[in-house]
Amino acid sequence: MAPVYREVMGFIQDGIKSGRWKPGNQIPSESQLMQEFSTSRITVTRALQELESRGIIYRIKGKGSFVAELKQKKHSIISLIIPHKANFLYGGEQYTRSICNFSQEKGYFCSVHFSEQSSRKERGILEHLKEQNIAGIILYPINSNNVDIISSMLINHLPMVLLDRQLDEIECSSVESDNLHGTYEIVQYLIEMGHRSIAYIGANDSHSARERYRGYCHALFNNGIPVTQGLVIDLYNELFDHEKQEILDPSETDRILLNLLEANEKLSAIFCINDQIALHMMAAADRQGIRIPEDLSIAGFDNLPFIQTLSKPLTTVEQDFNAIGKHCVNLLINQIEEKAQRPENIIVKTQLIVRSSVVNLQSKLTSPNQ
Repeated sequence: MAPVYREVMGFIQDGIKSGRWKPGNQIPSESQLMQEFSTSRITVTRALQELESRGIIYRIKGKGSFVAELKQKKHSIISLIIPHKANFLYGGEQYTRSICNFSQEKGYFCSVHFSEQSSRKERGILEHLKEQNIAGIILYPINSNNVDIISSMLINHLPMVLLDRQLDEIECSSVESDNLHGTYEIVQYLIEMGHRSIAYIGANDSHSARERYRGYCHALFNNGIPVTQGLVIDLYNELFDHEKQEILDPSETDRILLNLLEANEKLSAIFCINDQIALHMMAAADRQGIRIPEDLSIAGFDNLPFIQTLSKPLTTVEQDFNAIGKHCVNLLINQIEEKAQRPENIIVKTQLIVRSSVVNLQSKLTSPNQ
């Protein structure tokens, strides 16, 4: 049930849309609205202040509230901000294609802006868009560094949806994959294939990354396998050059893989936080003469389009980029058209995709050739 102040707002907005009250006309007084809705002056005042802040009415002290002149309608532009470079290839490409397509279906044009993993660039984009006549923003935030300007936009009723990540400091609609369950499922699969020493290569720099790490830990724990810190490689920042948006020198990837194997003699599988890292770890293994999956199984997360065409197609978790994009657009348009009552957080299901980069250790142990 909607709060009473929103019912008051809806009553006045419906009256304006129907033509009962035209620009310049006085709307019912606070006393009349209090009587109409059997509510307090505080509730009515809140409704009128909200309508005034949106430019729907204006108030004159001692005289009452009046319908404002119709302002120029906002351009039907949705702005998408993603932390990639313009020549990106990975998951952001799928997000962008989906959001642009669904925006167009809904009658909106989508402008795309690349923050390139730079909080400074992200802030510049946000400040620029703040001055433009856009309908709303879909933001894939880098981190919480710009939460001040983001919260300011939300306070000023600029429609916004967060993509892939949540920010702890604010209440804002968001859409993301079920990172916790998706990772749990793929690590559970590795365990069912007989792997007991499973490394994790990832990061802890975002909500989605933390959820994937939790899924990894929960799967191990629920199968009676201790979480071993020596198998947890939180070196994503060392592996990845955020300015160039690319993996560092291959020798660094080789070093990390070899150190991991030398420190853990029983290591048989690696879960990588995304397909990008998984591909580079597979390349490092190839350079070192380590066979995938015979010597080492590797799994990822994303199901990027091209990985099934590799000589050793990657076992991974599929994100439904299409559904995520559609939900983002729908949530944003509901805000733009004032259909949303409160922030909504949507978790989109993932799917385990089994391919040949993981070996079944159980079958190897029971094979007559072993």
